[in-house]
Amino acid sequence: MNPRIAGLLVAICGILRSTDLYFRNPIIKSLPVVVLIAWEHLINLVLILPVLFVKRREFLRLTRRDLALLLGVGVGASALGVLCFTQAFHYINPALAVLLQKLQPVMTILLGMLVLRERVSRPFLGWALLAIICSYFVSFGLTNPFTGEGLALAKGAFFAVGAAFFWGSGTIWGKMLLGKYDQHFVLGCRFLVGGIFTVLLAFSVNGGLEFERVCLGETPLLGSIVYMAVISGILATSFFYAGLRWVKASLASILELFFPVSSVVIMWLSFNRPITSVQLIAGLIMFFAVYKINQLTEKSS
Repeated sequence: MNPRIAGLLVAICGILRSTDLYFRNPIIKSLPVVVLIAWEHLINLVLILPVLFVKRREFLRLTRRDLALLLGVGVGASALGVLCFTQAFHYINPALAVLLQKLQPVMTILLGMLVLRERVSRPFLGWALLAIICSYFVSFGLTNPFTGEGLALAKGAFFAVGAAFFWGSGTIWGKMLLGKYDQHFVLGCRFLVGGIFTVLLAFSVNGGLEFERVCLGETPLLGSIVYMAVISGILATSFFYAGLRWVKASLASILELFFPVSSVVIMWLSFNRPITSVQLIAGLIMFFAVYKINQLTEKSS
């Protein structure tokens, strides 16, 4: 594939993912987060079921260790990651949640050190520390974190960083599974496990999936949820992986900037929720630190 086209696909992925805000931000005002996440996973599961049917013999190879890893991918990375990310919208500007999500590579590499015994250099630790410090200013700006407003921002930052942790850990568990299984089977199991978990969570916490409100209300929400699951979810991810195969990781980390930048523009122009200059500068520095981390990882691989 032409490298320019590949880079364009990665950039389009970021833009498509940011359009999720047009739907997720309004929906969480009328629908519990656990219910929204359950519907997203059910839609993804329906789309991926044919793949699981074709790969059904792979289930016979699963060991207890594999099942534990699938729980980490399905419950952690897929379900709890999206749940934390969405829950953060209640407390902070969604654009900030997107910026903090860019800490995911730092989480992945740190977990790789602990779980896979991967070695990292001193420069990595320095850039990682800078990224973590900047994440504080992305979260709070110059606000006192011990005030009422600061505590609300802290809750939002906690959920956003939690999402980065779960998504980062999912990369580690997924990497371990891909050593034995096909990527399509792992992806299918991710949505299968995540779907079962989120539906059970929705029934235990909320008492059900609120079918009437989602599908039969005056303004049905199902169309918006389908858009989030399919267009800004599966389609955007497929663009990303199609392009990532032909571009360097360090370049991809720059192209991924389309996601947070587009998110900031959407929240500012469409929802009148701009971020402060301090938060924006801290976000750019944090992103540069993550870019340097990706460069170091690329050189060592």
